[in-house]
Amino acid sequence: MDFKKIIIIVVIFLIFFLGLLYFLKQDSTANQSKQSLSPEEQMTMERISPLGTGEGFWDEAISPFREDKTKPYLELLDDLKTGKINFVWEVWALRRKCKAEYTPDQCNATILAYIDAEYESPDKEKVKDLFISYFRYEEEYRKWEQPTDLSFVELYEKIKAKRRDVLNDKADLIFGMEESQVSFLEGTQNFIKQSANLPAEQRVKQFEDLKKKTYGTYYDSLVSREDKFDHYQVEMSLRDKEFNAITDPKEKEKYLNRIEIKYFGKERAGSLAEERSKESKFKESISKYELKEKDFLRENANLSAAEKEKKLKELRIQFLGSEEEADAYIRRKNIEEAGK
Repeated sequence: MDFKKIIIIVVIFLIFFLGLLYFLKQDSTANQSKQSLSPEEQMTMERISPLGTGEGFWDEAISPFREDKTKPYLELLDDLKTGKINFVWEVWALRRKCKAEYTPDQCNATILAYIDAEYESPDKEKVKDLFISYFRYEEEYRKWEQPTDLSFVELYEKIKAKRRDVLNDKADLIFGMEESQVSFLEGTQNFIKQSANLPAEQRVKQFEDLKKKTYGTYYDSLVSREDKFDHYQVEMSLRDKEFNAITDPKEKEKYLNRIEIKYFGKERAGSLAEERSKESKFKESISKYELKEKDFLRENANLSAAEKEKKLKELRIQFLGSEEEADAYIRRKNIEEAGK
């Protein structure tokens, strides 16, 4: 055997052997330490720390959190104030990383241990205080007997007051974004009624102004998370009166296309317009077929049922373009009839 290979094997063996000795020594020392305790001392230790001394426990428990980069306190503060993050969602995202068998208190303690391990002072104390305050609020909220005879708006005002009673100025940090959204929903109901007779462009602008004013510093973050289609539908509902007043189909399509380009871009808006055109032509084909069907049945009343169906199927294929579409038409009609 090559001399160099022998040397390498020997070195590897020595490293392995020394490592094994070290491990055995550590294990022996731990056992001796435990055995040196009296039965009374062991019982006391187990009662104080039912999960053990904690040595190694938290390292394992907080490991699922370590994949996320911790935010400095000031950055966390800014993200809360601007709505980039929702504190309650963040707490529950962390909790979902806890083991299923953990109690709520164990999970909360694990989160706090993670903060201890990952943050340096003074950020550590500030971030921990935020989480501890929220945990305390949850506990108080669970104990709180809510009034049952209030409307949602009245009850929510009570909830907001409770938050400030427990959290003081932290209530705005933790719940400010949610409260602005609820406030906007309330404001929207009033706006829809009061703005019914405004010109569409003015109505849309005022609606957006209301949103900006109500959301405040959260506006950019909240709008960035809005579903484009939902936003599009809201604008179309605000324009409903003006849109329905357009009688020329071509002008109506232009109007719709302009709004769709605003939300979905030119390419997607073009695709939507094409789909509508196909749908419109298909409906027109169905109308033509149904007129032809009536004429045929009136003029051929003496034909047998089989002959009628054979001829009608030919007409459906002729008007609707394919046997598949013809069969689909019959299925839809059967479903409609069954639903009556």
